[in-house]
Amino acid sequence: MDYRAMVNPTYVTAKTTLFMLAGAENEDARRMIGALGTQDELSQNMRKDNGGKLSMPEAELNALKTGSSAAIEARYEALSHYLRKEGYTNLLDIACGYTPRAIYCANADIDYVGVDVPVVAETLEKLAEKIGLSQKHPTYIGADATNAASLAAAANLLHGPLLISCEGLTQYLSADEFEQFLGGVREILFRNGGAWVTSDMSVDYEAFATACMSSPNAAAMYRSAKQAAMSSSNVYGDGVALWDAERKQAFIEAHGFRVEKVPFYDEDVALVTLRDIPEAWRNAIKMKLKESRLWVMKVDEGFKGSQMIAGAKQVENLNIEYTRKAGILHCQVKGRIDTISAPALLEVFENNYDGTAGIKVDAEKLEYISSAGLRVLLMALKKLGDGSVSVINTSEAVKEIFETTGFDQMITVE
Repeated sequence: MDYRAMVNPTYVTAKTTLFMLAGAENEDARRMIGALGTQDELSQNMRKDNGGKLSMPEAELNALKTGSSAAIEARYEALSHYLRKEGYTNLLDIACGYTPRAIYCANADIDYVGVDVPVVAETLEKLAEKIGLSQKHPTYIGADATNAASLAAAANLLHGPLLISCEGLTQYLSADEFEQFLGGVREILFRNGGAWVTSDMSVDYEAFATACMSSPNAAAMYRSAKQAAMSSSNVYGDGVALWDAERKQAFIEAHGFRVEKVPFYDEDVALVTLRDIPEAWRNAIKMKLKESRLWVMKVDEGFKGSQMIAGAKQVENLNIEYTRKAGILHCQVKGRIDTISAPALLEVFENNYDGTAGIKVDAEKLEYISSAGLRVLLMALKKLGDGSVSVINTSEAVKEIFETTGFDQMITVE
């Protein structure tokens, strides 16, 4: 049983961007699909109506796919354009997924490191070896966006000023996770120099997806399906996905960055997705492209706040001790529970459910818990029933995470 996959449900959608880029005639994407042996999966994906969650007229589904694909193609081209324009020779691609960016960088003589959850990174590293992406260092590294030590380990493979990219990541982060991520990124840029660039902050992908739809009911149905998908991945009620651009910018600046907004789309780039579609659709998408911006963040040298956010100092430092008494599994945890370490806690739970009526986690020495750790607790709660999971001896910082995510409403936190 791969516990890493169980605590990282978002990894199963990581190929969506690859499929969309292949549909936009990106040859690097098609090469990756061939190497992965997922041609059949691609064909099935092209026939799906958003994973079976949507049931609407075919014309509306085509409109949805066209708008979504245009946004993804433009996003990919936006980063390519920025890399060429600014002349960066190092790219740290956080939450890289299955995009063909490594092949692009190899062809452009850009040193590349892709970062994703371990279950994805291991598959991608094997793929890199298979298609001959030879470098002096690994092409892909397993890491956690909230774990500064793991991000630093990946960045250390690159030398000199670097560009950090992250696409589609921040929507899955809670406020405290975003703070941890910003601390890790700021630390890397403070040491290496360079910038962090993303379309996450102001490109409205929902607006792209619904831009060509003619029926308000179809658009509403899509939004409902999207919210359901997000709620299955997120375990908090006030994630970054719900913030407006002003709140995101204020939060980023409060953590030591200067924000610059540049055009998202270069009109000199001809998007394949816009070819051979109704003119009304093309005009609607072009309007969204003009409204969108790419955010470029650099370290604010005059930042007067804390120079260091209390992030991870080690990639993995979780220690778990457990005993079972009178049908209750007692776990003492020390260190951090995040994407990297949460599978270890899940394994303890999974191997001890038989004869267990409840779980009590002693968090006196717990430094931090991310949504991956919260998800493990939620899985245990669903397995054992209401009132079966409690966390005791929490520090104020850890208790605040439970409270701000709304998780204290589901389990007992003391």
